[in-house]
Amino acid sequence: MGMSWNLDSMSEFEEGKLFLVSTPIGNLSDLSERAIETLKTADLIACEDTRRTGQLLQLVGIQKKKLIRVDAHTEFKKKDKIVSQIKEGCRVALVSDAGTPGISDPGEHLVREVIENGLKVSVVPGASAPLVALVASGLSMKRWVMEGFLPRKGKDREYLLENLASEERTIILFESAKRLPETLNDLCRHLGGQRLIAVARELTKIHEEVWRGSLQAASEHYTYSPKGEVVVVIEGFNEKVVVADELIIETLRKAKDSGLSARDAAKQVSIELGIPRGKAYSFYTDLD
Repeated sequence: MGMSWNLDSMSEFEEGKLFLVSTPIGNLSDLSERAIETLKTADLIACEDTRRTGQLLQLVGIQKKKLIRVDAHTEFKKKDKIVSQIKEGCRVALVSDAGTPGISDPGEHLVREVIENGLKVSVVPGASAPLVALVASGLSMKRWVMEGFLPRKGKDREYLLENLASEERTIILFESAKRLPETLNDLCRHLGGQRLIAVARELTKIHEEVWRGSLQAASEHYTYSPKGEVVVVIEGFNEKVVVADELIIETLRKAKDSGLSARDAAKQVSIELGIPRGKAYSFYTDLD
């Protein structure tokens, strides 16, 4: 497929438009010339943290810009005001603290409101932690799903983890370093220890690290909370993976002998061996 390149940057000067500007996730050099030009010419910059964005602007030589805080708590309230300013001809740039706006960051509600009002939206692409982690993971990139942060606890967390167990696409998650050990243990319990995983942290920074291995090995390795922000990439479910019948029966027998019911034993073996629960249950009747 052929591709043509447009060297015209006049869109950055177009009035009455919302620009979604990607910012670095750790390396200042990843801020593109187009992004800098867009921020320079913007009449208003909407950002998660005015202080952090102000520091970024200073680093690239942009002074005295009007900033407005638009974070997860204020986006819905401020979207109408921003839309009104765009209607009046303002060039508004939306940035997050790091990465691409709207990807597990504020931006979704504002973008939808701008579009519904018949106004223009332009994306100034750049760094995105999920994509950087995915391409560095070594796992399949043909089909993937971004789940963001897991619910911290309760039924919502358990429900999502149970659904992820049968997700065939490569899975991308965000997690705090503090909660990483607990999350890896939960993933191992629900998805099975054999599933391949990549744990990426400090992406694009000096101490960038991508740990690769099985979920079981990851849960044993990360008994501590590492430094830096973390992206977890997990191999999708593959029912074509062959598990010997003898191993299924042996594992089921151990589960039964521990006092588990047929239903609970099938669930545990499904997770442990990475096979469908129905298949595990069908072998239960073969037990002595």
